[in-house]
Amino acid sequence: MPFIWRVFLIIEAIIFGTFIWQMITIPANLVFIIAGILLLVWANKRRSKGKISVWMTLLTMVGCVAVTVPLLINFSLWLMIIVAVVFLALNHSRMGQFSSRNMNQLFDNAPWRKKKFIPVNTTEPTAKKTTVKRHSWFGHQTIGNNIFEWDDINFAVAAGDTIIDLGSTILPKNDNHIVIRKGFGKTRILVPVGTGVYLDHSAMLGSVTIDNQHYNLKNESIQLYSTNYDEESRHLKIITNVMIGDLEVILV
Repeated sequence: MPFIWRVFLIIEAIIFGTFIWQMITIPANLVFIIAGILLLVWANKRRSKGKISVWMTLLTMVGCVAVTVPLLINFSLWLMIIVAVVFLALNHSRMGQFSSRNMNQLFDNAPWRKKKFIPVNTTEPTAKKTTVKRHSWFGHQTIGNNIFEWDDINFAVAAGDTIIDLGSTILPKNDNHIVIRKGFGKTRILVPVGTGVYLDHSAMLGSVTIDNQHYNLKNESIQLYSTNYDEESRHLKIITNVMIGDLEVILV
C-alpha cells in the first residue's frame, strides 16, 4: 500500500475514534440512536409478519430520524467525509504516480539518459530583486520534468509526495541549497554524480536513504556527508523536516 494511503487511513482512523468517543460521551445521542434502532427493528419484525399500518410507517420514519440526526450533527463525521473527498480529488489524476512501474519510466526517460546535446546559453548578471512563489498545501509535485535554471529550492507542504530531479539543470559551483518542510509524504531527490551532498534531516517517523546508507528515524535528526563531499567542486546542502515520511537521495 502506498505511503500516502497509509497516512490517509491513519488520519481517518483518528477522526473515527473521535467520532465514536463523542457519540459515547453524549448521552442524548446514545438514547436517540438506541431508541431509533429499536423502533426500526420492531417495525421490520411487524412488516415481516405482514402487519403494515399507518402507525408502523410513522414509527419507522421516527426511527430513521432518531438514528440519522445525531449522526448528521456530529462534526467528526463531516470531517471524515471532507478529508476523504479532498484526498480522493487530489489523488484522482495522479493515482499510481509513485508506483514502481512509473518510477522505472521516470528513470528511463530521465534527461541525462537521452542522447541529446543542449548548449548552455549564458546571460549577463541582473540586479537582485524580491520574488514571491506560491506553493500548494497538498498534492504530489515533480520538480525537473523540464530543463530549468537552477535557483535554491525552499518550500513547505502539508502532505504529498515530492520528486526533485536535478538532472534537468546545472548546479553552480560551491554551495547550493534545498530546504523542505513537510507534514506527511515521501521525498525523492535525484542528484547528478559528481556533486557533494550534505544532508540535515529530522523526522518524527520515517527513513533516510543516501549513498547506500539507510537509517530509520523516530523523532530524531541526522546530519551526514556523502563520501565524495570534499573532493567535489559542486556542493548541495539538503535541509529537510518531516513529521511522517521517507527521504531518498539518489545519485544518478
